[in-house]
Amino acid sequence: MSDKKRTKLYLEPLDGEPETTGVPDGALGTMGTLGTLGTPGTLGTPAGAPGATRSPMPVSFEPVAGTQRSARRQTADDIMDGGFSEFAAGVADDGGADDGNTDDGDTDDVGRSAARSSRRRTPSANRIDVDSGADPLDTRPRGSSIVLAAVFGAFAVAAAIVVWWVAVQTMGGQEYDNLAYAGFSSSLPGWLAAIAGILSKSFSFGGLHIAVSAVVDVVAGVVAAIVVVIRKRWRLLAQLVVLAIVAFAAAELLKGMLPRPLLNMSQLNVGNTAPSGHTAMAAVAAVALACAVPRVLRALFAILGALYTALVGCSVVVIGAHRPSDAIMAVLLVGGLTLIMLACTSGSGMDPLGTRMSSATVQIVGTVMIVGGVMATIYGLYIVWQLGPGLQYSARWAAAGARVSGAMLIFAVSTLVFGAVLALRHATAAPLSKSGLVGAPPAPPKRR
Repeated sequence: MSDKKRTKLYLEPLDGEPETTGVPDGALGTMGTLGTLGTPGTLGTPAGAPGATRSPMPVSFEPVAGTQRSARRQTADDIMDGGFSEFAAGVADDGGADDGNTDDGDTDDVGRSAARSSRRRTPSANRIDVDSGADPLDTRPRGSSIVLAAVFGAFAVAAAIVVWWVAVQTMGGQEYDNLAYAGFSSSLPGWLAAIAGILSKSFSFGGLHIAVSAVVDVVAGVVAAIVVVIRKRWRLLAQLVVLAIVAFAAAELLKGMLPRPLLNMSQLNVGNTAPSGHTAMAAVAAVALACAVPRVLRALFAILGALYTALVGCSVVVIGAHRPSDAIMAVLLVGGLTLIMLACTSGSGMDPLGTRMSSATVQIVGTVMIVGGVMATIYGLYIVWQLGPGLQYSARWAAAGARVSGAMLIFAVSTLVFGAVLALRHATAAPLSKSGLVGAPPAPPKRR
């Protein structure tokens, strides 16, 4: 037996002598030779025996391994549509038949290569073809966003009804409103009282008395409409127009329809003034502008809208036209109608595919506004609860607390409502994907 050198890639005699396999004739049956798989022949007749054939060893195992890998890749491609389980079974059977020619490491490499190949094909198969219209998030927001907007909208409308009932139908509520109404401007900081005074002023134009806040509302509404038209959000334009009509009609009709029993004989014994029409229109103009602007400006306009709405709410109390509960009820009513409007978002009311993405600014500002509004509302209600004993007798010591808590609740409710509008406007404009952060886009469209 001559000496042979075995390496990882080559196995050939060093002395140039042909080598036999040394396997008795008939022991393995008729098989192909090692050098050429699939060529009929006998494997390993003893040297010197009659009819002995010598089968040279392959110069290299690389072509053999390469052939096996190519065949297996082709097999993986052919049966990919048939299911991964059938492909795995085929690899297992093939590996068992080739145990004599390949080692375990080679089989593992083939399996990993096929798995990587299948994983590479999966994303492309799941990508969204925008032209096909197969993506449901291209026509409507996710169901969870629609449900949240509808539920929170209904909750805000219900809260407005509760505020009216407590402030109008109870003795303590009427007394609280009257105490907060008297000398309300004295409880505001100087700069805040000055701004509220400016917004409450009015001027005559052709025999009409127009408030400064009304002019601001009209300007904001026109700007919102122009922005929506430029961005070609026709569905959103229709939604905002319907919102303005419904909110104005609700404020004016409810003011004349809701009863107000006379439960006390204190200072403000006039008819029903809930909800405040000026505050409702200010809130509509502010939310329209916040919903119309692009994503990068939504957080800024939500903050400005909450501040403006609260200032208008305070201004109508400063001039004695409304009670604090009237302004709070108006903000809750408009906020609820806006959220219900967002639940009906579809089509052109959303950001187009390819531009949807999460917004850290919206997430942070919306969270801060919602949490801050909730905490300030709870603290304002806590002050009102502390004033309970004094409200029964119209105590003077309760007047200052009523004014401060009234202004605080107007700002708190405005902040909370606009924070919710900001968050749900983004969730409905840039629908959530099944994986990702708030506002994360679905799978990207195919590249052309």
